[in-house]
Amino acid sequence: MCSIWGTTWLGIKVSLRYVPPATGAGFRFILAGLVMYALAAALGRTIDPRRLPWSVVFVFATCLFGLNYMLTYTAETHISSGLTAVLFGVLPFFMFLFGHYLVDEKTRPATWAGATLAFAGVGLISFSSGMHGSFWYALAVVGAACTSAFANVYAKRHAHNDPLVTLPPSMLLAGIFVTIFGLLSEPFDRTRAFSVASLGAIAYLAIAGSALAFFLNLWLLKHVRAWIVGMSALIIPVIAVVVGIVFGGEQFGAKEAAGAALVIAGVWIALRTDAAALSKGEPAATEYPPQSS
Repeated sequence: MCSIWGTTWLGIKVSLRYVPPATGAGFRFILAGLVMYALAAALGRTIDPRRLPWSVVFVFATCLFGLNYMLTYTAETHISSGLTAVLFGVLPFFMFLFGHYLVDEKTRPATWAGATLAFAGVGLISFSSGMHGSFWYALAVVGAACTSAFANVYAKRHAHNDPLVTLPPSMLLAGIFVTIFGLLSEPFDRTRAFSVASLGAIAYLAIAGSALAFFLNLWLLKHVRAWIVGMSALIIPVIAVVVGIVFGGEQFGAKEAAGAALVIAGVWIALRTDAAALSKGEPAATEYPPQSS
């Protein structure tokens, strides 16, 4: 999951050369939803729409795929893919808070210390990435992290639902509404949007970056604590920065290397804390019974 999402930041940057933000995000999730529906049908996992957990579908469509990605795509029109991923690293702190109130996941001081150390690492990376004149776009990424964190913790609470039941309608609904918004509010060049490079980027973002990665995300939320899944947001920027350097021509120096080292050390401290808790017999994840929606 981290490997995939570490590359999608550059994929978004490529897509934005051909398709404006909202329209590109909408196309991505329409395709992802159709792919997920096809997979669910092939595996016999589709259900009557009247039996869908519509509250879960609505939260996913609105927060996980709608606001989250509209804010992220818009931000990437003005700041680098690596910096966008770095700023998204505030997600674990939102997940600590939402997890405490929504799924009763307690975190320890060492967990916060590890996350803070890791975030200092992403901050060190961003310090040399150039944020001048981009405050509102940076704030948009923080907003995206907040909505994503809420949706992930909500998904943890409803982890008994089959991802092949909840993801297809959520992605398709979000994709349709975001596409309509984009087409009505953004300039659209059909020739550029349907070029080979554009379609390739959207296909990668839809199939790998959405269908596969979000399936893995929901599977993980069913088996481990929500905050642990949230810590992945601190590993993803390191991968994103490396990918941006290798394939996107972005810069890397001693500060970025030191920042990456801090991220790895911080995540290790936080996860070591959880491993110590498990050794004392504490549960790895909270299970919730099915709830009506």
